[in-house]
Amino acid sequence: MKPHLHFMGIGGVSMSGLARHYRVRGFRVSGCDSAESPVVQQLRKEGIEVALGHHPSHLEGVDLLVTTMAVPADSEESCAAPAAGVETIRRIELLRRLFADYQSIGVTGTHGKSTTTGMIAQLFIELRQDPSVQLGATLPMLGGNMRTGRGRHLIAEVDESDPGFARLSSEIAVLINLEDDHIAGEHDERRNYHASLEDLEAAARSFAVNARKVIACADWPSLREVVRDLPAVVTYGLSEGADYRVTELALTALGSSFTLRAPGGRSVKVTLTVPGVHNAQNAAAALATADVAGLPLDDAARALATFGGVGRRWQRWGDPEGALIIDDYAHHPTEVEATLKAARNTGRRVRAVLQPHRWVRTARHWPALADAAALADEVIVLDVYAAGETRIPGVSVEQIVERIAAKGRPAAYHDQQSAIDYLRGSLDPDDLVITLGAGDVWKVAESLSRLSAPVVAPEIREVLRSEATSADR
Repeated sequence: MKPHLHFMGIGGVSMSGLARHYRVRGFRVSGCDSAESPVVQQLRKEGIEVALGHHPSHLEGVDLLVTTMAVPADSEESCAAPAAGVETIRRIELLRRLFADYQSIGVTGTHGKSTTTGMIAQLFIELRQDPSVQLGATLPMLGGNMRTGRGRHLIAEVDESDPGFARLSSEIAVLINLEDDHIAGEHDERRNYHASLEDLEAAARSFAVNARKVIACADWPSLREVVRDLPAVVTYGLSEGADYRVTELALTALGSSFTLRAPGGRSVKVTLTVPGVHNAQNAAAALATADVAGLPLDDAARALATFGGVGRRWQRWGDPEGALIIDDYAHHPTEVEATLKAARNTGRRVRAVLQPHRWVRTARHWPALADAAALADEVIVLDVYAAGETRIPGVSVEQIVERIAAKGRPAAYHDQQSAIDYLRGSLDPDDLVITLGAGDVWKVAESLSRLSAPVVAPEIREVLRSEATSADR
């Protein structure tokens, strides 16, 4: 009989994906979470027992307790497990075991992991490789965030915020970028944080060292040191000298086209329906991965043409009164800048609703976040989405508003309801309203979209409702 796995925080986007995978593979799976959610309810419908709260009784008959950084280490199950003879492992360690069962392709980096992983997954599925997939967002063709296939490949998003990712062993490691994020610095918070940028870079290098092949973005100088002297490294990007180089890039309002120059004098034409330079880079990473894995590059490029994005990444909610309503997960300054550049390329008036995410990140990056947000024509700033972190004295939303205003952009603080009311009363057909953040700022986009025919399917709406509270798990 296969072991019984119990997942703490099972409603989280990553934990639910792993739980579903092991359920499909015939393991007995149960879990617990702090509150009801659409994900919890769906897991129950799929036959997975989910309890609310934490209690030692949840360990009855359990062989393996899977924990997450989102749940305090002193929870009742964690404390009771040793006496009950129940082995305890962290989520990242279970993922490490899963990697060992496949020819695994792990995608990591500060920005764009979900989109790049989704692109690779779509290519492998459409080219009939029947892969398994673990994704930190919803992919429409999966109907969710995971897939258990019969093929030899596992395609997985690897969260660099968990230092344990350094121990994963991949067939192909894809490093798309690396920047100062999930760094605690002088702050005491350690959930989802490295102590320093040097620690993060060291973990990324270990992840690369443990892979048989490495694919790295040539456009990020920080990655050069990470992959220095490693064998079997190929590069991609816009930079001259990249093994898979993006050339002839033409940006359109809602997409792009380019030529990808590949080793051996080969080239393919690529057309995307997701916008921005950053998505051209993500596509180059996906195509390089497919080629390195032995898939036909021409077929991969054709398959990528239908990629429509993953949940909460340039998610179109509707077009009330002619205005375009977009939601995006961008919350780091670099992500906000890239997303707003894509928004400006539409030619519309860009009205951004910004929700800073986590107090430590806000304390470290609020000036850069304000500068990035000032690319919009108007900025509404909501309260910090704390994700369980304690407020840091001397850090405030007002600082962000004042810095944006000092750059000559209209900026104001609002709560969610007042932001909705203000935007509803001032929408113009030429507007692009974009909600930015990893928390629940998407509710503003959802509310505004009710003024028009829905674009997002009801089942996807339900998943998005849960992602606001599960993104950190």
